[in-house]
Amino acid sequence: MLPKAPPPAPTPPPTPPAQPAAGQAAGGDSQSNDAFSGDMLLKGLPESWRAVVLDKPTPPQQVPQNGNKSARAVAGKAPAPANGQNGSTTGQTAISTNRVLIPVPSDMGIAAFQSANRFLIVVDNARPMDTSALRGDGIFSSLTVSTLADATLIQVQLPDTRKLYLSQQAEGWVLGDQPPPVTDYDDRRVINPRPGDGGILYPMRKPGRVLSITDPASGSRLFVGTSTMDDGGILSLRVGKGYEVWPTTEGVVVAAQSPEISMRATPDGPLLSIEGKAFPDQGVAVYASDVDLKWLGLQSLPPEKLRERLHDAFLAAADSDPAQRFEKRLEEAKAAFSAGSATEARGILTVALEDDPEEAERPGVRFLLAASELLAGNKEGASLLEGPWPDGQKRAVQLWRGLYLAAVGGHEAEAAHLLAMDVERLKNYPAPLRDMLLPGVAEEIARYGTQADVEALEKLPAGSPYQLVDAFRKLRSGQREQAYGLFAKLADDRDPIVAEKALEQRISMNLASGKTAPDAAAEQYNTLMPDARLAGREVQARLQQADAYMRAHDWTDALDSIDTVQAGTGDAGDKLIPSILMQALAGIAQESGGATDKATLLHDAALIKAHLPILPDGPRKGEVMVAYGKMLLKLGLPDEAADIFSSAVPMLATPDLKALAGEGLADANLERKRPQDALKALTVTDSAGLPDASRAARQRIMARIALATGDQNKALALLDGDTSPVSLDISARIHEGRGEWPAAVQDVRQLAGTEIPQKGPLDADMQSLALRLASDASQAGDRAMLDWVAALVGDRMDGDNARLFQLLTKPVDAALTTAGTEAGQ
Repeated sequence: MLPKAPPPAPTPPPTPPAQPAAGQAAGGDSQSNDAFSGDMLLKGLPESWRAVVLDKPTPPQQVPQNGNKSARAVAGKAPAPANGQNGSTTGQTAISTNRVLIPVPSDMGIAAFQSANRFLIVVDNARPMDTSALRGDGIFSSLTVSTLADATLIQVQLPDTRKLYLSQQAEGWVLGDQPPPVTDYDDRRVINPRPGDGGILYPMRKPGRVLSITDPASGSRLFVGTSTMDDGGILSLRVGKGYEVWPTTEGVVVAAQSPEISMRATPDGPLLSIEGKAFPDQGVAVYASDVDLKWLGLQSLPPEKLRERLHDAFLAAADSDPAQRFEKRLEEAKAAFSAGSATEARGILTVALEDDPEEAERPGVRFLLAASELLAGNKEGASLLEGPWPDGQKRAVQLWRGLYLAAVGGHEAEAAHLLAMDVERLKNYPAPLRDMLLPGVAEEIARYGTQADVEALEKLPAGSPYQLVDAFRKLRSGQREQAYGLFAKLADDRDPIVAEKALEQRISMNLASGKTAPDAAAEQYNTLMPDARLAGREVQARLQQADAYMRAHDWTDALDSIDTVQAGTGDAGDKLIPSILMQALAGIAQESGGATDKATLLHDAALIKAHLPILPDGPRKGEVMVAYGKMLLKLGLPDEAADIFSSAVPMLATPDLKALAGEGLADANLERKRPQDALKALTVTDSAGLPDASRAARQRIMARIALATGDQNKALALLDGDTSPVSLDISARIHEGRGEWPAAVQDVRQLAGTEIPQKGPLDADMQSLALRLASDASQAGDRAMLDWVAALVGDRMDGDNARLFQLLTKPVDAALTTAGTEAGQ
């Protein structure tokens, strides 16, 4: 019969109270207290079981602190093994002050755990490791290696409560007292046990061997399941009937207290059984974390047993005395939660906390309440899931933090990753809870996860919700035709939520491929809204509808869709609205830039004005405001335009955009008869690196400022050589005002050559320009210019404009004859 191990300490890592003298090895006699101070041969053991302690290390190389998400100090890179030997081929171990490289070949498995004040690594190698060059100082000065017949035992004495970290590299495994550089240690894998064929399976990607050893610290008989890949370990201590599952950094360690307990290796991982068979369990074996087992009180029971548990807990709470009432109510809330009744759990816990409010300070109570709020649909109450939580539970709470982020929206990629790390754990939840959560979790990962995240979706249950997940997986992997076929099939599914999501995706794919016109797609989204509301996707459907309207340049309906979301949405819409609203307003502003119809311009300006306060301040809002300011100038509202341009300038990020806003502000101030303010607007938004187009625009505005202050000569000097329409117009007006008709004709002639087309109807501005040129040429007596403009315009003038133009451009003799004839009549 195996010796019974004393229980580890209640908080991980376990610290069994029974601790023999340092140096006691598996099955060996106790040694002196200097067992870790030098070379020695353990008494009564074969010579090959040698423990070697070595002297100081070679100086460690340094690695830059590059991208470590954990914000902890980054350790130096472990140096190459001593004696110039390659650790990956010789089995030597290189050590730095805070990191040690253990060159374990890829075909060997390891397990790592803490027992009492020792950190132990078990290597399941069948051939000896060369430890002759092992060196260490600091925390690693106590490191010893015991080479057994079929295993290697590495031990480090811990002088305090510091934590050791383990990570896998191409050369082997790195052990350190700081997290590995360029990683987030809280993001590593963990082992999530599950019921298997004949016992409890501890899944591993590439499991190693299963060993039986005696713990050097406590004397407990241990089953050790090793892994050849970095699969993580067990998060929390598990005390079952006749066995204990210890917290591990890597692999699985089970302290067997009963001879009936056994563990064997399988291709999927170590399998724990009793007398070689599966055993009933209420969650101790299948839940690897205290969050699931203790905080949420989950139990691996059939649904009918879960209901019985809830009924019994209800009776126990009702019959409890005041001193025990809160704990009994807490057990009742946990039973309701396991049975899938989150609303009931929240109600029970809320009432209990009203009587005992101080209990809310307990992390487990707070977590259960937050999780119940989440499943009951109260996202605000569920915000407690963001923490903070005790350091030892951070990895275990990531699943529920992922559920919270997925529910509130706006963090899709992060939520998908957190959920993907623990999909296997979720599969082991009680059936009512699992069936409630798993479809949505799988969909979140399939929609937004990375390729590595999506790989976690193997072996999902049957059913249309998981067929939908498969369709998203195919879409993400580029199999669009197969995905489209699945979406088309599921659009007629009897489950209305599945059907809505599939139809929504089919509309989106048809719109993207051009099979459906944008206006038709927008109408299809409209008919989808009742089902989208039922599926909890009205926000997403409305925003997709808004996108379809924008593709059709139907800005009013697009804004209506966005406004509908804004009026009734939650956090998800709050995060998505600003981006799509910005697109809609930018589209309106861009199209209105060339608008001449005042009614249309006024309508579009009103739309932008109504929605600007919703947008967060920033460069993109500033760009929309610049376009809006120009619309206000066209509408003859310079005061309003000046206010908008002034507010936009500090939001803009680049010098050229600031300059554009400054030019608009200067234009508005000129319209307001404030030339000095216009000059100031140009000055404060000036920059040395502005493009030539901006420089030229500013030169024209300076000319207008000079003209407004009465300095016509300066204005003409500033415009010299500028043949843009604005510059030619200003120059011509100066010459016209001075009676310099030949110079005016030259300017207007250039303007007409670019603004009046050779063919086609002439609008009012074009006809006014033709009349202006004819008038200036008549004043200058320039017959050639009158003939040129008459030939250009032809008979394309309208009404009074046509009669006046003919009068100006007719030859003198014809004009006199016409005048005489009209006088005789």
